[in-house]
Amino acid sequence: MNIQKLTQGLSGTPIRFDTEAEVRELCFDTRKLQAGDAFICIEGAAFDSHTKLAEIAGKQPSLIIADGKRLAELGYDEETLMKLGMPLFLCDDTRLAKSIVCANWYDHPADKLTIIGVTASKGKTTTASMMAAVLEACGRKVGVIGSNGAIYDGIEREVANTTPDSDEMQRHLAAMVECGCEFAVLECSSQGLMQHRTDGIDFAYGILINVQHGDHVGTNEHPTFENYRYCKSLLLTQSRKAVLNLDDPNADAVTEHVTGPILTFGHEGVHPATERLGSVPTYLIENDHDTEQDGLFGNRFRFTKTVGERKSYDIFVALPGAFNALNAAAVLTVADDLGLPMDRAAEALAAIHIPGRLDMIYRSPELSVCIDNAHNRESTKAALTALRVYKPKRLVCVFGAGGNRDIDRRIGMGESSGRYADFTVITTEHNRFEPFSQILKGIKQGIDPTGGPYIVIENRPEAIRYAIVNSEPGDLVAVIGLGHDKYQHILGKNVPQDDEACALKAIEEWKEKRS
Repeated sequence: MNIQKLTQGLSGTPIRFDTEAEVRELCFDTRKLQAGDAFICIEGAAFDSHTKLAEIAGKQPSLIIADGKRLAELGYDEETLMKLGMPLFLCDDTRLAKSIVCANWYDHPADKLTIIGVTASKGKTTTASMMAAVLEACGRKVGVIGSNGAIYDGIEREVANTTPDSDEMQRHLAAMVECGCEFAVLECSSQGLMQHRTDGIDFAYGILINVQHGDHVGTNEHPTFENYRYCKSLLLTQSRKAVLNLDDPNADAVTEHVTGPILTFGHEGVHPATERLGSVPTYLIENDHDTEQDGLFGNRFRFTKTVGERKSYDIFVALPGAFNALNAAAVLTVADDLGLPMDRAAEALAAIHIPGRLDMIYRSPELSVCIDNAHNRESTKAALTALRVYKPKRLVCVFGAGGNRDIDRRIGMGESSGRYADFTVITTEHNRFEPFSQILKGIKQGIDPTGGPYIVIENRPEAIRYAIVNSEPGDLVAVIGLGHDKYQHILGKNVPQDDEACALKAIEEWKEKRS
């Protein structure tokens, strides 16, 4: 591909530009740069490649794309830039430029797919997985990109982030097109939306489940809750149709800049009447309650379309908790609007299983073990209260809180576990660069006032083992925080950690102990 095609749609100032020059490859890492590559400078949290401009130019790339203001701050004037002798494109935001360039490089694969985006403080992976299951049950080939990886053509591939950087995102979308996918379901994190990772993607539907306080607001994430909420809302503004939980108290705020159609779901009367959204959702959830069906515990509700031809469906989703009724309703809203057969959608939800999300990996009258991704106050409360449907003798919670994150998250998890579990085993999670002793202080601030009994075992595999091997007859052990992750971030390294594997090993030891 030549530079003219690669930079189509970019706004900025070209310097020493040869539009016909061919580009060998895209590059974003100075260590991997080769002659003929197009290099995009990114100012990251830990490293800014703009500071290595001379070194980059010395490797003879076909093009350098950089932030003009950032280069000026580093002392580069026009004369100095000309002396580099390299084709240069100066723009205002290189993350946005990267998104445009990557879409050009991969020939805009999103235009060949029906794209459904999902954002939420909690519930992205569950909703995206439900959406994919419904589409597949209706005979559509679909790919998914999110916390559980890039999944398409029967293969699960690891991704660096819930919402990958635009180069990784476009590469996977192109591969989905190549293998015949019709749909792609993308989990859209607030960070991903803020950093333009999904810019240039034409979303057919943008689903927003909830926006919760106490998560992703801090030094290394969003400066304020208002900024966090705004970044969540960007998905709706990038979508042809917005799909919104009308129960959420932030419903009005996140639709402030939405100009297209808005489909809503939720309970009647929960949200106050507004001129923009009304008070009755487009799709109504009624009589939702946890129950058992065919040996599976989950949530049953009546789902009714309230506009146009009124239609109602009885739905059972094989995951307990009122929040899963909302997740399922979001999916059903899109399914009905697409004209998919709702009986098949209902069948898919009745058999849904999502790794690491209220994932009951073992169940017997003597012991049950569940793996979940809950990692803040509200999601911990939601997971533990949902698990009460299994009527355990004791609900035992094994959890740790993330380091280098807002302290309210660890306090909130401690409070929720202390209040809603019968016994807690406090351990590590993603410590990142913060010592466990410091994280533990915050957790204790939350759990101590509740009076809930607990023990501290820093080593996570040993904590999981302790909870299971020392369980009492009828216990349910909930191991939360990592979910489907296979590692812990500790001191800049990904340390292997598989909660499910640890739990299954401990269950075998528990069985031997009882025999």
